[in-house]
Amino acid sequence: MINVVFNWEWNLQQPEEIKYWVNDKPPLPVAILAAVQQISLLGTIMTLPLVLGRTLGLYIDEQIHLVALTMVAAGIGVILQTLNRNQIGIGLFVPMHTTSAAFPAMAIASQMGGLGLAFGMLSVVGVVQLVVSKIITRLKEVIPVEIAGLAVFIIGIEVGLLGLRNILGIGTELESDSLNAGVGFSTLALIIGLTIWGPPILKAFAVISGLILGQIMAIWFGLVPTEDLMAIGNAELFEIPPIGEFGWKVDWRLIPDFAIVGIALSLNCFGIMTVAQKSYDASWKRPDIEGVKRGLMAEGLTNIATSFINGVSQTSSGPAVGLALTSGIVSRIVAYILGGMFIVLAFFPPVTYLWNSLSTTVVGAILLFVGGIITITGLRILMLRLLDSRRTIAIGLAIIGGVGSGLLARIADEEAFYFALFSTPLSLSLSIAIVLNAFFLINSRKKLTYEVPLVENWHKQLDKMVWELGKSWGASPETVARIIHSLNELTDVVTGHELISENDKKIYISARFYQSFCTVKFFYTGEGFRIVDKPPTPEQMLEDPDSVTDLAGYLVRQIADGIKISTLRNNTTVITLEYYD
Repeated sequence: MINVVFNWEWNLQQPEEIKYWVNDKPPLPVAILAAVQQISLLGTIMTLPLVLGRTLGLYIDEQIHLVALTMVAAGIGVILQTLNRNQIGIGLFVPMHTTSAAFPAMAIASQMGGLGLAFGMLSVVGVVQLVVSKIITRLKEVIPVEIAGLAVFIIGIEVGLLGLRNILGIGTELESDSLNAGVGFSTLALIIGLTIWGPPILKAFAVISGLILGQIMAIWFGLVPTEDLMAIGNAELFEIPPIGEFGWKVDWRLIPDFAIVGIALSLNCFGIMTVAQKSYDASWKRPDIEGVKRGLMAEGLTNIATSFINGVSQTSSGPAVGLALTSGIVSRIVAYILGGMFIVLAFFPPVTYLWNSLSTTVVGAILLFVGGIITITGLRILMLRLLDSRRTIAIGLAIIGGVGSGLLARIADEEAFYFALFSTPLSLSLSIAIVLNAFFLINSRKKLTYEVPLVENWHKQLDKMVWELGKSWGASPETVARIIHSLNELTDVVTGHELISENDKKIYISARFYQSFCTVKFFYTGEGFRIVDKPPTPEQMLEDPDSVTDLAGYLVRQIADGIKISTLRNNTTVITLEYYD
């Protein structure tokens, strides 16, 4: 049975690998366990506020308050993103996690005007995202499907490399520790084994099973400091975090620094929304820009709220979407439970210490596993479209720029307002791709007219012409094949039944492509024929000489999404074909 959801301007079709889909209601124990699995992953990233707190010189209790308020922001974010009300929220399971993209700008703000300025300026990040949400629908031409695939691919690489770095302990005292790496790769092997060969219930919860068993191994081998474990039991059980503890103010001089962060997070949001749309929809063909717009609205409002309560900025989470895909549970019910859990657990400090005690190598195994799945999803999206030389150059350079963003960050000035674009491979990669694609659109001809003499091997000339057109448009191979089939069928009809004039043995083809829609006009000098809704019967084929051309017209109607035929005064027949790509 194929499930289809119709929602506003978009519709979804359930993929086979998804067990509990967008509007499904999984059993309560399953939904709660899925939310716990998600919060276990996202909680490891929630330790970033502790890093920021130490950087800003906060006391330990202030650091715990910062984590708690950031958890509240994460809960608000996932609920807003799931709602899809009043043009806010994509309406899919897309949790948010803490991001360090704003840390350099916040450090500068703290030095200039104290903690209140550092947190107040985060509102600029949210405002910029709201502005981007208003203009993104006008940028469809410069954000085609292949750039969406690039975003997904880079996100997968970024997540996977972060996981590998954690397993190998790069940059820490565990860098040459074979035991640390052994526990990480053992955890990865366990997750893979449960995903492939485990019973159905463990397949859905392979990640949290691997996390628990991996953490037990890490504790057993002494990879988790004893003081981290003791801190869990020593923390106060319940505490209400003070909202706005550090104050709130803005300084117009810092707007460029935080605006760049807003742009970078908007690019990340676009990429994650595309991952979600592609992963949760078996009929996906291209990004739903209206959905991305609603997602940006939700994320922007979340970051504005985060600023006022004194939390750390949030962004859509690629690892969380990848985890939902591998578990096969993407129900919105789980999103609401997850959001509620984040808010409730914010009042229980032991949870923060529990996350802080998780072994980085175990977390790395989860990130490496999820990153591999997201990377392949990106490659699949890239393969959906034909790429000409312009698009190949744009995507190729963007991939290299994303992978090499760390090298570029070394030579960039950390205090420069543009440094946020180098803060993540995704923001740099998408910036390169969008700028180059916009540049290559200059003098790009979307409407072209061709003349095809009906001489020997005209089929090859016609096929080559359409494939070259498809590459320049970035059309899908399926659409190009349909256009070729239609044109060959029409040409066979007009030549085989001598409809074309002997004085002008040529066909003329005018093609126009706009975003996801293509119009092809087929001209020739000569008689027209009928386009029928039903194929002729065998009896009609024997009795009516025109029934053969009727059959050809019917076949072309089935191939194209729209067709009409007209004859001009100069005896020119025009057949207009329409295709949705």
